[in-house]
Amino acid sequence: MSKQIEISPIEVLALKKLSLINGALASTLTGEASREQRALLSVLFDVINRAELANAIQSESV
Repeated sequence: MSKQIEISPIEVLALKKLSLINGALASTLTGEASREQRALLSVLFDVINRAELANAIQSESV
């Protein structure tokens, strides 16, 4: 069973800014810490993309 949450456009913007910071941090780190930050960045991108798609679909249906 999947749960749904709503992410507002302003929250998507905040996530995008967080991903920029995370990407910059990942590029300064090395080893395991860098890999962990890059994995987190990948998850952030997935969440951002799904939120933007959901918001686009919702705005089309209104």
